[in-house]
Amino acid sequence: MRTKRRRRKPKSQNPSCLPLLVLLLALVGVPALLVRSCTVSFFSPREIPLVQLWDTKKGELISLTLEEYVQGVVAAEMPPSFHLEALKAQAVAARTYAYRRIVRGDRIPEHPEAHLSSDYRSGQAWMDWTEFLQVHGSAAGRVLQAKIKKAVKQTEGIIAVYDDEPILAVYHSTSGGRTENSEHYWNEALPYLRAVEDPFSSGSPVHYSTATITLDKLAEVLGVDSARNFKVLERYPSGRVKTVEAGDKWFSGREIRERLSLRSTWFTAEIMGSEMVFSVWGYGHGVGMSQYGAQGMALQGYTYEQILQYYYQGIELKEAY
Repeated sequence: MRTKRRRRKPKSQNPSCLPLLVLLLALVGVPALLVRSCTVSFFSPREIPLVQLWDTKKGELISLTLEEYVQGVVAAEMPPSFHLEALKAQAVAARTYAYRRIVRGDRIPEHPEAHLSSDYRSGQAWMDWTEFLQVHGSAAGRVLQAKIKKAVKQTEGIIAVYDDEPILAVYHSTSGGRTENSEHYWNEALPYLRAVEDPFSSGSPVHYSTATITLDKLAEVLGVDSARNFKVLERYPSGRVKTVEAGDKWFSGREIRERLSLRSTWFTAEIMGSEMVFSVWGYGHGVGMSQYGAQGMALQGYTYEQILQYYYQGIELKEAY
């Protein structure tokens, strides 16, 4: 529960607010009233929403509060050793992503009774505390569990909004030095998912990586006779690949990434003998918040609010409940 606000003395109330107060008291009751001077929060106070979650590991539908769900997402999506402010940023992003799906009535196609699943490929990863303690050990795991719960509790009910609507709070592991515009990966331009310079993620262990594949295998995977003419034709301003030519076909950077299991679409390719060597920057789609970037910012003293407002341009943070 949140700490209760101190009741104001009658003499300190603004008389011009009294008609509004009387009306709200009649409609929602004293416990649900949230008033700051004459301004009422955009979001009406309410109970914590319930999440219907399809647990892919157990093959069953489970019901839990949104706050309980967020704990499991933070546990699965971000290293618990990260700075508390980074974990808090992750908690708000995870809560916003789920809250948006709930209020929009979005469902998992394979399981229409569920808002979300525990599989990261359908949105966000999630794990229960039993699995978490198995991964991290009982003693160390309890300490990390308390840290995650603290991050979630200290941001309880807070979501990111743009024009008073919950944002699509996507995130990724590591940007490689610059994030990406949403339309360059999903073909939908969202004003808060704009590319930003990201020097903060340079400490990530996956900031840079390489991948090697034989030319014969590359041709087979791409369905062409020969891949020796493999060439990047266009790049986005971020440096990520827009289009590639191979054989007699053209591919998007995303298609190449997915077919070859590259860590991102920010890559170069060089033939070395009978192999193609890919140099890759970052890990993930590159849109929205960089998790290692959030950690880098937190280590430099930035708050979770500043982290979120950097990676999600023009947003506000508000209490949804």
